[in-house]
Amino acid sequence: MQKHNILFVVGSLHQAGAERFAYEIDAALNKDKFKVSILCLEKDNQTSDTWKNRFYEKKHLDLGTNISYIDAFLTSEKHSFFERLFHKLTNNAFKKKKAKWKTSFYNFLSTYDVIHWMGEYNFVHTLPESLNIKSLIHIMTARFQEPDIYKAFNFKYDYHFISGFKDEELKSELNQFENVKHTYFPLVLKINSEENKWNFVDGEVKKIAIFTRLDRFKPLDPFLYSFQLLLDKLPNCELHIFGSGDPVKEGVVSFLERLAIKEKVFFRGHQESIVSTINNEHIDMSWFQGYNNDRPAGYAGFDVCTTGVPLICWDFFPNPNNAFNSVYPHYKNLNQFVDQSFKILTHKDEAEKLSNAQFRDIEKSRNSRYFIQILEETYQSIATD
Repeated sequence: MQKHNILFVVGSLHQAGAERFAYEIDAALNKDKFKVSILCLEKDNQTSDTWKNRFYEKKHLDLGTNISYIDAFLTSEKHSFFERLFHKLTNNAFKKKKAKWKTSFYNFLSTYDVIHWMGEYNFVHTLPESLNIKSLIHIMTARFQEPDIYKAFNFKYDYHFISGFKDEELKSELNQFENVKHTYFPLVLKINSEENKWNFVDGEVKKIAIFTRLDRFKPLDPFLYSFQLLLDKLPNCELHIFGSGDPVKEGVVSFLERLAIKEKVFFRGHQESIVSTINNEHIDMSWFQGYNNDRPAGYAGFDVCTTGVPLICWDFFPNPNNAFNSVYPHYKNLNQFVDQSFKILTHKDEAEKLSNAQFRDIEKSRNSRYFIQILEETYQSIATD
């Protein structure tokens, strides 16, 4: 059987959401039908101030996936001596901006049957039509997070987007485009645990966990206001924030000081495995960003639910639908959010009921083995079109 050659274009290989998704897909695809390669848009020797290493590099290599870096395809930004002399003599009148990409870049892309762009922000807008029709553009950011995420796109062009957005959400997400195709495909992961081992513990201290990077795309203010109110009801609470980022530099510590709750909040730093962290210490409840009264907005929330820790969401969608979500409760009212948190932390039956509902739903709605065929059929359609 002839395999289709699939190229994943990733921004990096660090431990972040889009990079996690690329790995989960690489691990789930039928390798008898598809051969995966990766183009990383970082330079091979590029280092990050945020991440210690390329977490997913070895994981992809262990799957037999070839990885290329962008270095070989970038044109030099430097001008030769004679070019600089010419520009100086002509007062830069004829100086042209150099093209970013070498011709070999487009030649390289053309050797693949499908180009899967892991993030709309990674898409190269100078592609010829022959490569555009091979492209599958995965939306990893919502417009409410970044209103200008599509500003570089030509709204008259045909694009094939893929995302976890549902039909009603797409009306606002892609309404700038005149003619686009969209394939629904949720964020998926491999589910290993078949049994929910989390139990309610009536301990002296109640520990709430938030798993998130500290940056402007993942604001913490509703959670911090809520935590102050919750302490009035339940003074024995602690808030543990797990994730990369400098809380002082990002202004979070100042926020806590203004609310006078700094002594009750602990910054635990980046965790290589959320599941391992939760299994090593008892977490009573998790708070997470939510989307449109529907789902936790990211892998960290899904990982939490696979451990059974009950999770409730603050809804960051501007105008969420009105239906109450009993499996993933979402709130946009501080008092309601705090009341629900208090209930989960103090009522064993309510906590374990929510824990079990989320554990079962994640297995059913996010398990990669139930959804990978959708993506394989999409690849097949693009490759043979």
